[in-house]
Amino acid sequence: MRSMHMADAGKVLLEIRQLLNDTNIIFFLRHGTCLGAVRDGELIPWDDDIDIGSIIGMYNLDEPSILQAVDEFKRAGFQVKVLETDFHIGVELSKLGIPVDWTCYRVLEKSILQYPGVKIPIQIYEDLSTVSLLDKPFLVPSPPEEYLTLKYGPDWRVPKKTGFEADIIDSIPESINLEVKYSIFTRVLKFLFPRKYSIRITVLSADTQPIPMIEVAIAGVSRQTTDHDGCVQFDLSHEDYYAVDIGIGENREILYEEVLKPGRDYFYIQDPNEMYGRIHVLKEKD
Repeated sequence: MRSMHMADAGKVLLEIRQLLNDTNIIFFLRHGTCLGAVRDGELIPWDDDIDIGSIIGMYNLDEPSILQAVDEFKRAGFQVKVLETDFHIGVELSKLGIPVDWTCYRVLEKSILQYPGVKIPIQIYEDLSTVSLLDKPFLVPSPPEEYLTLKYGPDWRVPKKTGFEADIIDSIPESINLEVKYSIFTRVLKFLFPRKYSIRITVLSADTQPIPMIEVAIAGVSRQTTDHDGCVQFDLSHEDYYAVDIGIGENREILYEEVLKPGRDYFYIQDPNEMYGRIHVLKEKD
């Protein structure tokens, strides 16, 4: 993953701050952006994107407000992509080569689900704290130490350029039991067409041979073991980014940012010389 140009990242974050303030939308720093602001008072030099968040139904935020902000971002020259799921509305922004992830969470069972499957109680967003970043005040979950411990574990104060993904994934339960209110139509479709709501992943060695009996997990979904053809199947309700964990021990690779779509088949080719930092590795089968 490529690190951001820090000067451009600062410019983009300040412009986003102004645009959201002008549209009366409350947002907070999250993930690595929050970590850097709280721990270091700056953006993390090796971070690859900016992460901010809002919560639908809190601070007067609703879906029309989000769409209004999307239009403002487009007018300001941002590239914009919107992805809606049962758990959030994700707004992917980009300007000056700086990726920004603005996630607007839905509240489910008094929690929100932060990537890649971390369940965060809603009460730490009810009275946001303020930190200084880029000589401006920014809001963060409160207390920020509690949020960062939930997200990154008890060692969040120790800077980690690599390896933090395993700490996060290992702390996530295999299945996240947040109640999702599916429509009757969706429930009927899932019953009639189960394949439409599942994916298959085939795990291959570097010489493209199937690898049987290897563990594959999707964070927050489930863990499976490949069959003799190197295949596993997972049930997914929606297209989104997912973290995929393949193998164990020295042969473990965490694919931290994979876009998966229900009803598709994917393949993974192991690369013993590069077991860390790859993104968008899973390829769709023709």
